[in-house]
Amino acid sequence: MIDGNSPVDPAKIREKLLKTLEESATPLVPWFYGNMPEYYFQTHGEDEQIKHLMALISGMVREEKQSIALHSPCGSRVTHISPNGDMDTLGWVLKQYRDKDIQHARIYSSRDDTIRLDTFVIGPQPLCAADHAGVREVLERARAGEMDLDPGDLNGFERFLGWASEDYIEKFEPGRAIRHFKTCGCLENEERVQVQLEKNVHPGFDRIGIAMAQPPKKGLLHTVVNVIARQGVPVDRAYADEFERPGLPAISIMSFYLDHRRVDLDENGPQWQRLKRQLEMCKWFAPHGLDALAYEDGWELGQVMLMQAAGEFAHQFLIRKDLHAYTSSRIVYAILRHRDVAGLLMEYFDVRFNPAFSGDRPKTLREQRDRVRAAIRDVDNAIHRDILTYIYKFFRYTLRTNYYLEHKLGLSFRLDPLILAPLPRKERPFGVYCFHGPYSWAFQVRYRDMARGGVRVVRTWSQEQFEVESNRLLDEVTKLARAQQFKNKDIPEGGSKAVILLGPEGDIDLALKSMVDSFLDLLVVPEGSAGFVQPGIVDYLNREEIIFLGPDENITPAHIQWMADRAARRGYKWPSAFMSSKPGAGIAHKKYGVTSEGVIVFAEELLRTLGIDPRNEPFTVKLTGGPAGDVASNVMRILIREYGGNAKILAMSDGHGAVHDPDGMDHGELLRLMDNDLRTSDFDTSRLRGKGAFAVTSADPKGTRIRNSLHNTVVADIFIPSGGRPDTINMSNWKEFLQKDGTPSARGIVEGANIFISADARVQLEKAGVPVVPGPSANKTGVICSSYEILAGLILSEEEFLGIKDEYIAQLLDILRLRARSEARLLMREYKLAGGRRTITELSYAVSESINALADKVDAVLMESVDRVADDPTLVEVLLAYCPAVLVEHYRDRIVNDLPRPHQLALLASFISARMLYQEGMGWADRLVSLRAVREVVFGYLEQEKVVAGLVAEVRGAGLAHAELIDRILDFSGRKLLTLDRLGLG
Repeated sequence: MIDGNSPVDPAKIREKLLKTLEESATPLVPWFYGNMPEYYFQTHGEDEQIKHLMALISGMVREEKQSIALHSPCGSRVTHISPNGDMDTLGWVLKQYRDKDIQHARIYSSRDDTIRLDTFVIGPQPLCAADHAGVREVLERARAGEMDLDPGDLNGFERFLGWASEDYIEKFEPGRAIRHFKTCGCLENEERVQVQLEKNVHPGFDRIGIAMAQPPKKGLLHTVVNVIARQGVPVDRAYADEFERPGLPAISIMSFYLDHRRVDLDENGPQWQRLKRQLEMCKWFAPHGLDALAYEDGWELGQVMLMQAAGEFAHQFLIRKDLHAYTSSRIVYAILRHRDVAGLLMEYFDVRFNPAFSGDRPKTLREQRDRVRAAIRDVDNAIHRDILTYIYKFFRYTLRTNYYLEHKLGLSFRLDPLILAPLPRKERPFGVYCFHGPYSWAFQVRYRDMARGGVRVVRTWSQEQFEVESNRLLDEVTKLARAQQFKNKDIPEGGSKAVILLGPEGDIDLALKSMVDSFLDLLVVPEGSAGFVQPGIVDYLNREEIIFLGPDENITPAHIQWMADRAARRGYKWPSAFMSSKPGAGIAHKKYGVTSEGVIVFAEELLRTLGIDPRNEPFTVKLTGGPAGDVASNVMRILIREYGGNAKILAMSDGHGAVHDPDGMDHGELLRLMDNDLRTSDFDTSRLRGKGAFAVTSADPKGTRIRNSLHNTVVADIFIPSGGRPDTINMSNWKEFLQKDGTPSARGIVEGANIFISADARVQLEKAGVPVVPGPSANKTGVICSSYEILAGLILSEEEFLGIKDEYIAQLLDILRLRARSEARLLMREYKLAGGRRTITELSYAVSESINALADKVDAVLMESVDRVADDPTLVEVLLAYCPAVLVEHYRDRIVNDLPRPHQLALLASFISARMLYQEGMGWADRLVSLRAVREVVFGYLEQEKVVAGLVAEVRGAGLAHAELIDRILDFSGRKLLTLDRLGLG
């Protein structure tokens, strides 16, 4: 009953409904079969067609312009039927799925453009069963020779079908599957996006093919569709398929079919070339607020990426001026608010770097510069004016960029360090690179022309965390590189560091590959080239740059191998030296504990200074980092190896939790964790012994709080931070390291991790009475090891290195311990002699500055006076003394004749300078070179060093009663005395 009226008659309602449906279906069905693409009917059965027709009627899609979505029961498949058949509508639909992994898509537009019918399958999808009838049938046809497939490809094709999902097989079409199989073969070891325009693939139809390995998991199809839509290219139908391949990178293949009657692209025409350029960048593009420049102003994807990079660079500098005024969102707003100025800036950049520019470039550049400056001055908002000014500076101080190269994987820029002019000249680096990649931003900073240092990836899990890390990125990488410069005093390479900041949506592999490949874009010099860069790059630097990299946080062995292989494939001049710690022809730091060997040497010498003989007395240790970490695991392993039961490890912590045992953790349990690459959370609590011992996990908020404070609260003889973020101990929290009575919770600190303690906090801790050995000394042996790996890579093939690897590493470990011992004993001796007036940190940096300053002077003298090292017997002797004996034994001639001259001279300079400082103490060599010519001092010292070595041998051979004492006296003062005499200063 309704409002007292007569009862509703269901039969009549049913009759009316059927009549309405018939009235709607009568025109709709013939329209549907006349307007939907032919291929739709080949891949959708009758039941699906009826379901879609019913949705069109019930949703009144054509009449009322409404949209409807049909979801599968499990929610992994959805079909959108929308009014308007254009690509803009498809882009609007896909925007809802930007955070989803679309594994398959089937996209159709009616020929009259009145509707869209698009199906998306959300991954991950189960793989098809091997005994699927459709799979068996096509394989039988292939084996019978009925398909366009070579007999040798049958096994590969069968393996390819094993990667296909059930949905792919459900819509199976053998010819398409074979095309996809062949495309997959073309993508092996290929990072670039393949984009093709294939004409007349079907009568009246062209096809745009887009294929790539390791596609972004989210947003790729949305980005591609938006590019096509902005170019005004109508698409009749399209397909996108992603193939998950166990143990191999996934592959994405997209096909867009174009009707000749609506669009006929010319392969050489500007419309296709513009479209192709942008589609090739889709893998490396991340959506951003500046996308509005593409949607509303017609900018290309590459132009948007360039402005993204410029805006992020401005953010890095201006954030120091005001944390709240120059946020990333404010910078985006300022650029969009002043699009006229943004356009002028892009024109300035084009004049500066476009290799196709014709005319008087300097004159046009000056004119464009003046227009840009005038436009910026007219901006009435001071914050916006600052932002636009720093974008201009970014373009002005860029010396090289890969922006105009084809097939790039990201954007790279070599900057003039003058842009860092706010930094004092003494602290300003030699070179700065920055990189813009997919959801990532990176810097590489170096303090000498020839430098080395690690690449680390800083991952973030939220936009807020990304903002925080972004605010300090340039400061962090510059501090790390400067610390590396101090640390690299024993080797020919200066200090450098690269840091990639990864957004919460980013993929670490894609970001790393983007950064490294775009780096190589600016470093590779084609064979026979007269310049220092490849064609397509306008070069304001005008000299060759050689870069050496190494691994750091979040860099895996697979990444290391890829980087080395990529350098070789790109034609880099020194591919074996480009990346250290390679799994095969390299020296894996974690496997051999190369950094930790030096850390423990410094720890032993510090313990002795504190009055503890670790080889004969028990001592206690606390550390950050866990059993799976490079430095931490090997610190614990070496402590157990060298000191046995004397070493009581009280506390350790990592990202997964923490363990504390006041009686010292069980060594056997620690070795079990390390041998199996386990975490602190895997510690067997039944092996805890002391009163109040515990193990906590960071999965529990309380456990996280305990983990975060454990390095402060546990009391030990020595603290060895071996993992953790930079500045974990800083000015806001350093007092937490003190006990209630104000004494430090550790008697000494050896920094196994880089800048774990901020510089100002370290000063406060030292004032509180705890001696600290800073990272540039404590963990230097890792970089020394990498330098020796570079040395071998410069003169040996991979096979040759593998032939001597075991012996080389054994000898190198002895060298590392010797280098650490030489500096550690010098620092402890000088610390005692200073009587509390100078800290170990002050002495460490003073030693580094002295060695580096002297090395620079020696290098300059050698550059001027030595044409060939091979012609100088004294220098040859020093050069060979630097090298492991096995390298000299087998490859002496190559060391002397084939090692690049700049490397030889830098090696000699650093080795001689470090040896003089370590042997004779601080200040002695500095004073001599202020009184006599550097060459006279160095060669005089080398000459007298040989004399003293002869005297020592003579004493040892004479069998004197006090030979050992005489030996010590000669070693301590003999070289000084004879060198002073030689220089006329005795």
